[in-house]
Amino acid sequence: MNIKNKLSILLLSCLLAACTSENEMVNPNGPDEGQSNDATRREVLLSFKNKLNLVPAQTKADDPIATAEENYIRSLDIYVFGSKEEDKNFTFQELFYYRDDAATIPGDGDWAHSFNLTATDKDNITTALLRLQKGLFVKLYCVVNRTELFITEGHGGATTVKFTNFQPLKQSSPGQPDNVVTPGILTEEDFQKLHSRLIDPAIDKPTEDDALQTPLPMAGSYTTPVDLTDFSVAARTQLSFKLTRMVARFDIVNDASLSKFTITSISMGNGQDGSSFFPIKTLGNDLITYPDRPLDEATQTTAASLTKGAFYSWPSPTADKGYLILKGNYAVNKTETQEVTYQVPFQQTVNGENVGSYIEVAPNHRYTIAITKANTYHPDFTLNVADWDDQEHIDEYNPDKNNDFDKDAPVTMVTDADASKGAEVFDDGSILLKPAADSKIAFEMGSNSVLEEKLIYKDGSAQWLVVDEDTRTKAVSMTTTYTYKTVEAALNSDAPLLPVTIQLINPASGKRKEIIVVATEAPTVSKFDNGGNINNTFTPATGGNASIELGEATESSTCTLTVSSPKGITSTVASGEDWLTITSTDKVSANGLHTTSIKLSIVAGTDLSSVKSGSIKLTNIIADGGDLTVDVATTTTVIVP
Repeated sequence: MNIKNKLSILLLSCLLAACTSENEMVNPNGPDEGQSNDATRREVLLSFKNKLNLVPAQTKADDPIATAEENYIRSLDIYVFGSKEEDKNFTFQELFYYRDDAATIPGDGDWAHSFNLTATDKDNITTALLRLQKGLFVKLYCVVNRTELFITEGHGGATTVKFTNFQPLKQSSPGQPDNVVTPGILTEEDFQKLHSRLIDPAIDKPTEDDALQTPLPMAGSYTTPVDLTDFSVAARTQLSFKLTRMVARFDIVNDASLSKFTITSISMGNGQDGSSFFPIKTLGNDLITYPDRPLDEATQTTAASLTKGAFYSWPSPTADKGYLILKGNYAVNKTETQEVTYQVPFQQTVNGENVGSYIEVAPNHRYTIAITKANTYHPDFTLNVADWDDQEHIDEYNPDKNNDFDKDAPVTMVTDADASKGAEVFDDGSILLKPAADSKIAFEMGSNSVLEEKLIYKDGSAQWLVVDEDTRTKAVSMTTTYTYKTVEAALNSDAPLLPVTIQLINPASGKRKEIIVVATEAPTVSKFDNGGNINNTFTPATGGNASIELGEATESSTCTLTVSSPKGITSTVASGEDWLTITSTDKVSANGLHTTSIKLSIVAGTDLSSVKSGSIKLTNIIADGGDLTVDVATTTTVIVP
């Protein structure tokens, strides 16, 4: 199976549902919706930067990726939450709603207000003019094509019910210092727990809200508090953001005359039964098998046959190990057909064997299954993973360019002291890190999909490195800054600080990149050569300095220390101790480690009768690599003539 992936910066900003602007428009002119003379309300113009469709589609468009049916707005509910404080205590304030049939809802005129959507010719933007109650800071949450929100109650034998108990907050004296706010129902935190209707796999013919079909659910929010506290301000406020489709789309390409397989229906195994709205994520319920969705056999007649939106599903993480279920008829020969059921895993497959990591089924993405051939046991297919843009057209995919992160790319360390401290990248791509409480790593890695991440420790090692969640960031360009920090308790434990492997895996291709992090402590002497004098001895450091004792010291006394290190050692004699000299030789082994030989000699002409001790310092040539002081003492006084 070939897996291909293409993400655009434009759509990624859509996935983040990011607000893009907020400004004021003086002397506004807009439609009068019955509240324009109300001084207690403020006009807010919402601009949705999506190619939304306000008129039901008559025919399917063949070229645009997002079809007219998928962009159709049947309903749009904007839940407004207010608070006296800018950073907390937001509760439900009022609802603004749009219905394509102009229907009203309970609460209309009290805390629910209808509005109109207006399509513009500029940049495919759709606008909505709202008149929001003044007096508070507000946030806005938008739900498209889902008029019913559900809540799961209880534990263990939890039940899911439709939430209908919205109650608006009340202000005693809006705009006045003595204004008392009676909180509404729900709080913002509880509202974020609401989710879609759950799919019931036992329903043969699910209703429109049960099934995942067009018009599709979307969500978006403006969570930067909008200040409506000043009653003296009448200028219109303008807010802009995008809506995000909450589901994944599956397209099918199948020429039954070539594959010998005609698909009659599609479903999904190990699927999620619903999704929360804010944020769009799975609910953690038991996995289900989706109800079958028929597929038109007439569309499977040529090599160019493409059924767009053949199936939709809620998001599904890689841990679900999900798969599509294709049911249909396989042509055994010209006169005989056999009913077959195939599983199409979201996983790399070679010669019918699953060999790669599972792929995440992400919202606002589309997955194209192209059947190439089949037999009675399994189909051969390719799986293309791409974004789901509003305006672009389907193009050719280059797997070498679009499907993989560069596993051979060098690690780009973020050198800002606030991001990386005590860390340095070695020549072979490994990272050297000083085992100190404040040491940390930050490096950048680009990818067109979210990489799986693991920290792998050797047996017996202290788990001394963890992900630094507080500083982990992801840019719109899909360049992630991977951040890690040391664990002080592990550094102080008796367990050794063995190298740890950071493993990054592309879920689309199964390819991986491994980065080894080595704890770089002070240099340690791996070998001591007494220079032929058995009275020259070396004592390793035991909590303090190492030491050398030169017995029967003479002008010809020498000894050699051998130190292994990641990047080499510098060696210096303590200031003023000119009776001792050192020379060093550095060699690089095949595995990239440096072996440094450090030879100590007594300077010719030295009066050893006045010399009792000195010291040298060995320092790792890395950032904050640590050093080792070696005391040098003479135990036998010899006068050098």
